[in-house]
Formats: sequence, structure tokens, C-alpha cells
Amino acid sequence: MGEVHVTIEVGDPRGERFEPLEVMVDTGATFTSVPADLLRQLGVPVQETVQSQLADGSMDPIDVADTMIRLAGKQFQTPVIFGKTGEPNLLGVIALERALLGVDPVNGRLIPIVALRMANRPE
Repeated sequence: MGEVHVTIEVGDPRGERFEPLEVMVDTGATFTSVPADLLRQLGVPVQETVQSQLADGSMDPIDVADTMIRLAGKQFQTPVIFGKTGEPNLLGVIALERALLGVDPVNGRLIPIVALRMANRPE
């Protein structure tokens, strides 16, 4: 099994302007990571700073904002982090779930999934 890479379009918060970005799909990442310079260029303001845990267990503060992305023919708002220089561009699980997409690691692609609910049908 290898890495899965896709191209998304990252937009400004109103969805008026978009830029393509190649990202690696990372089901271990909560948020989608976009280069901070690109987000600033699109006029995306930082909305909050949160603590994140890195793969080595260390903690690191990250800036987060909601903005529009296009993925697999869908356009929606999702939280993104302001990626630091040298960090990989990542597509995280919140965006994957919002787009109703899963990962097919054998064929290196994203596949449609259905929404899951934990409710029983009324009798």
C-alpha cells in the first residue's frame, strides 16, 4: 500500500477564488493542512490557535480557520491549518468525512462512502 495523493482546490472563505493544491491523504490527521502563504494570499484569516499533537507525541500550537475547498466535484467549508514551511500538504479526516469519501489504499484513490448514523428506525 502506498500514499494516496489528490488535487484539491483551496478557496477563500466566500468561495469566490480558488487555487489548486496537491495534497497527501492522511487519515491520521484531523485537519487539512494548507501552506500558510497560500491561505494568506486567499485572504483567509486565522480564527483560532489550538494545540496539536505531532506523530512523535510532542505538542505544537497551530493556527486554524474555516475556508472553502473543492474536492471530488463538491464544494464545502472545512477547517484548515496554516501549514508551516516544509510541512506536507495534507487532506485530513474532517474534509474526507464532509465530502463522504473514503480511502482505497490498494488502488491509490478516494472512493464514495455513505453517511453513517447511530439511530434506530422508529417502529
